[in-house]
Amino acid sequence: MMKLIKKGKKKKKNRLKKATMEVLDPEALKTDAKRKDKIRILVGSLLFLIILGIVTALGVEGWVYLKSQWLVHYGYVLKKVDIEEIGSGRIAKEEIISASKLHIGDNIFDISLKDVYSKLCSLQEVDKVVIRRQLPDRIFIRVWERKPLVRLALKTKLNKKYCLDEKGYPFLTENREDILSLPEMVGIPLKVVEAKKRIEEPEVTAAINLLHILENSSLHFVFEPQTIDVSRPFSIGLLTRDGVRLTFRINHLNDQVNRLQKIYSFSQSHGRKISMVDLTPDQNVPVIFQ
Repeated sequence: MMKLIKKGKKKKKNRLKKATMEVLDPEALKTDAKRKDKIRILVGSLLFLIILGIVTALGVEGWVYLKSQWLVHYGYVLKKVDIEEIGSGRIAKEEIISASKLHIGDNIFDISLKDVYSKLCSLQEVDKVVIRRQLPDRIFIRVWERKPLVRLALKTKLNKKYCLDEKGYPFLTENREDILSLPEMVGIPLKVVEAKKRIEEPEVTAAINLLHILENSSLHFVFEPQTIDVSRPFSIGLLTRDGVRLTFRINHLNDQVNRLQKIYSFSQSHGRKISMVDLTPDQNVPVIFQ
């Protein structure tokens, strides 16, 4: 007789199952780091709310004790200052930190955001600042730089130049190549600039508006400004890089630019080159051709 031997069933191999692979994904690592930061901030905020409830019960003296003794042991000290700059990056981050007077290891609740804000706004190239605490151990600072529109024809310290931003505020900056390429404005007294306040003379305001109008028109490269004179009342003198002299009155600038466009079109069609245009009269505009 033959004995039947039962064989155990062989386990079928799962052909679909592949060996595990470890993949280093930079984006996944960034996401994981962001998630950890959010968790850290959430835990810190919840702990702060609990502490706030305790302080409410204990009063001011209890808060002073907790802030100076207990909170420090739980990580509420400054470990990092995060800085974000909006602009061309002319202001060094080291300069921002130095001006803020923030120091690693400071009790984060002893830092006066109002004082830090005032110190940073005192920097001449700073237009706007936002500051906030990121509990438990960070301060976030966002700085908007002033955008220079023109440089001012004034004598300053070595390697420094006064500029005017788009809002009419003067500020002192490094005498770099990008600053030297800007048009130069003449006719503003030094004492007005040194006041560090917005220059509200009508000629200066009109000159800023004129530069914006020309920049957004087809005449920008034809009559590229080199010098802008605001020394005469109710008028703006403009010398282009090609040596063309233009005079505008401070009101109805769009109409004057449109008139200049027609004069330029006429000169092109007749093969004439413009030397001077006085756009201040309403009619019979004086034009000199070369």
